Amino acid sequence: MILPIRTSFILSISLLAQISWGAEVYFSPSRDCETQIVKAIDATKLEIVAAVYSINNNRIVDSFKRAKARGVKIRILTDRTQAAGHSSKVVELSKLGFDIRVHSKNKIEHNKFGVFDSSLAVNGSYNWTNPASDSNSENCVVFTEKNIISAYQKRFGELWQINTDMKSKQYLGKIQKSVERRAASDE
Repeated sequence: MILPIRTSFILSISLLAQISWGAEVYFSPSRDCETQIVKAIDATKLEIVAAVYSINNNRIVDSFKRAKARGVKIRILTDRTQAAGHSSKVVELSKLGFDIRVHSKNKIEHNKFGVFDSSLAVNGSYNWTNPASDSNSENCVVFTEKNIISAYQKRFGELWQINTDMKSKQYLGKIQKSVERRAASDE
């Protein structure tokens, strides 16, 4: 049976409206993005990969620490200039044994995404920082669509491979010395 064009168009639109795309959108300034990231970290059982421009949000850092204590494998790639910033938590996390790389390719590492147990991804303009929650106009999208998650995992793997552990350790060593000098001059 062939349906009239108008009926089949309405039927198609009706079916599309029922499809769940597996994404939720949040905005700041507010605690919404921060809360979604913390919930994702706290729910992770096996692995977290994150490529973030900057990280200093206390709640996010604390949730990373809890995840590490639970035995979750965590890899973080971040921007080298942001990692050297006064409020950055990168050196702290590195000293605690987190697997962190700072970028050595491309001009800046401007991604802001995380993948949690290969079942959830978060991406958006939201920097994983206190100002992003407190005062910046930012957004994040939480995805559960497998093809989107897979694309983020693939991209993370590519970035992790080209930003070598050796160069990251060298740069983190320089940052740590700089942080220690700043601390000594503040005393």
